[in-house]
Amino acid sequence: MGSLNEELIEFIENNSCEVATVDEKGIPNVAPKGSLKAMDNETIVYADMYPGRTSENIKKNPEVAISVVNYQEMEGYEIKGKAELLDSGPIYDKVVEEVSKLPMDLPKPEYAVKVKVKKVINHTPGPNAGKELQ
Repeated sequence: MGSLNEELIEFIENNSCEVATVDEKGIPNVAPKGSLKAMDNETIVYADMYPGRTSENIKKNPEVAISVVNYQEMEGYEIKGKAELLDSGPIYDKVVEEVSKLPMDLPKPEYAVKVKVKKVINHTPGPNAGKELQ
């Protein structure tokens, strides 16, 4: 299993991200997602307010890749993991609560998407680019 250290958790929670999935025919989909939070050092969760291809793909193939990037600092990481769609329970309730605190008028999330981290790959330019974080 991949592991998230404190620095990486802070990075994930404070930068933009895109979630990549594939459908049953192998056709990729990439969608921007906000609200990424680390539940612990092996699990990420985000709110899915506008379910579409991403959630449909996860239902058929739960393997995802999440790209998190800070373009100003030229720093980024790819997180590979297995996603699970939650539409009830304590994790879902916590995500709904967090979204309701945001200073914008957003719909109630259809899902909380829980991602169990399998590996983290460094995408920051330099000698460690492309290497898996341990």
